[in-house]
Amino acid sequence: MSARVAFKKKKVVHERLMWVVSVFDNPNDIRNYDPKTMGRLEQEIYGKTKAVRHVMIRDIVDKKFISHSNLTIDEHKKQHKKQV
Repeated sequence: MSARVAFKKKKVVHERLMWVVSVFDNPNDIRNYDPKTMGRLEQEIYGKTKAVRHVMIRDIVDKKFISHSNLTIDEHKKQHKKQV
């Protein structure tokens, strides 16, 4: 998927179009239930800095189907709750 991502650097809000691979297609679900994707976005934007990282997925621009998952969306959400 391609997503519009907003982030702050030096008190200025920037927006960028970035690629995202996730089971979820809702920006809120990606933020809440997909820590691997959010971690990759933070790493790509901020690097190894120890500053406060604020990354927000604003919108999903387009989607490209890659493959099916054997689990449903609810089962993926339950897996995240077990890990936390």
